[in-house]
Amino acid sequence: MSHILDEEFYQALMAIAACPTAPCHEAHVRACLLERLKELPHLTTRVDEFGNLHASYEHQPEREPFQPFRLVAHMDHPGFVVDRKDAAGGLHFAGGVEKKYFAGKGIVFYHEETRRPLGRAVIESTSFSDDVKRVTLDRAIPAGATFAMWDLPKARCTKRLFLSPACDDLAQVSTVLALLRRLALSEARAGVHALFTRAEEIGFAGALAALKSKTPLALMPTLSLEASQARGFARVDGGPVVRVGDRLSTFDSRITHWLETAFRDLQAVRPGTSYQRLLMGGGTCEASVFLRVGWPTGALCVALNNYHNMGPGTALRAESISLRDCQGLYDFLFFLATDAKPVRAADEAVTERFARLEAKALTVLKTDF
Repeated sequence: MSHILDEEFYQALMAIAACPTAPCHEAHVRACLLERLKELPHLTTRVDEFGNLHASYEHQPEREPFQPFRLVAHMDHPGFVVDRKDAAGGLHFAGGVEKKYFAGKGIVFYHEETRRPLGRAVIESTSFSDDVKRVTLDRAIPAGATFAMWDLPKARCTKRLFLSPACDDLAQVSTVLALLRRLALSEARAGVHALFTRAEEIGFAGALAALKSKTPLALMPTLSLEASQARGFARVDGGPVVRVGDRLSTFDSRITHWLETAFRDLQAVRPGTSYQRLLMGGGTCEASVFLRVGWPTGALCVALNNYHNMGPGTALRAESISLRDCQGLYDFLFFLATDAKPVRAADEAVTERFARLEAKALTVLKTDF
């Protein structure tokens, strides 16, 4: 099946989508990232003491002014975690999925040392509380298994959509991976820092921990990247979204304006470019973590079908996102890194506009009275 994606981006999507993952069990995703980012020019990686992966591309630009920024994407997806505290082992679900989706559904078991499935089972019943979502299976947990995912078809592209068991947030992990490789392989003059976090689905654990790391994060514009539930006015295939806020926060207006300015500038040189500007109708993203400690923070996302695999009724479905939206965000981030105005320049245009409006207002009102 043909698709519209750049080959580098397509390869990143398929490689990351093939990595099983769950909250606190992101080793396969991290290993894939490290393998594909190694030995690239001007790019360094490190894993912090909490298991988050940091990747920094820095190639000193000749042009001025210059705006480095950080991209944040999480390496987990809602999944099942094996508890080996007793001999038989127990299983609980980590993440936000409604209870009606569990009974009778199949799951696949994995371990951090191999991507090969270790076995399958069917959920017979659930026992949910505020603290833990326990499930009972039709058979024993395979020896060595540490986590499990829903038993869903492998990732694939149609002419219009990318379908995967875990678009949220592995599609955006893939976007950042492809962007870093594109910058490095072209030796573009840019500064992009990536933070790939752990355990976002159980309360932003990786992002919160990264702020307490022994190696402090440099202060710079920070953008949370998500595949976010298509609700309200959000349209799949309507273009990537400048996300002005989430359920908890309204993000930094200067950063939001910077992103919109960059999109309009990109439209001037590439007229087919489209984007949406929205307060997404559901969920809280990692941007709220960084905003609440005073960082200049914004967010970008693509609209997502079948959020957390919750399909019609009680059906489990692959998550899906628009290829056009994905490619559009990927191209936009490259433009943001290499050609866009810095935050200061975008904000100065607003300051100058209000100065002109103020002078006009004082003149008009003085004349009338």
